Amino acid sequence: MRKPRAIRLDFVAPVHRAPLAGLLLCVVGLSAAVALGLSFNQALAERNRLDATLGATARPHHAAPTPESLRSAAEAATIEQELRIPWTKLLAELEAASRDNASSVSLLAVEPDPGKKLVRITAEVRVLPDALAYLRRLQKSEVLRHPMLESHERRKDDPEHPLRITLSAEWRT
Repeated sequence: MRKPRAIRLDFVAPVHRAPLAGLLLCVVGLSAAVALGLSFNQALAERNRLDATLGATARPHHAAPTPESLRSAAEAATIEQELRIPWTKLLAELEAASRDNASSVSLLAVEPDPGKKLVRITAEVRVLPDALAYLRRLQKSEVLRHPMLESHERRKDDPEHPLRITLSAEWRT
């Protein structure tokens, strides 16, 4: 059998001095880091100067509004409000109601009031019960709210003497 070899543990290692090459490499690394930091600082200062220049030229000059620009803004707001009317749903619903009562109702006009979210519908019917049936059909609509009969009049100038009705309702958005 073999004898185990003795293990020698040295807890106090001798201090070695850093060679000159290591010290030189450390100095070169530190000088490179300082040079990089200075270069970054210059680039950052240049960027801030360019941002300030760009900011000064990009700021719009706010002049007092002229009557013409105020009028134009009001017209644009009116047009925007009219474009918000849910025309597709509204017209599809009126078309469906007219189709349900196709033989008795003739739709003549649809006039929206965007400010009040109201729509005024003018139609002609032969007899008053047809007008009431059309009104009941519109009251079942998901697009219109609170449809009601505003007026009705018999057209004496027309040989068939139709009844012209005016309905109004709010539309839902």
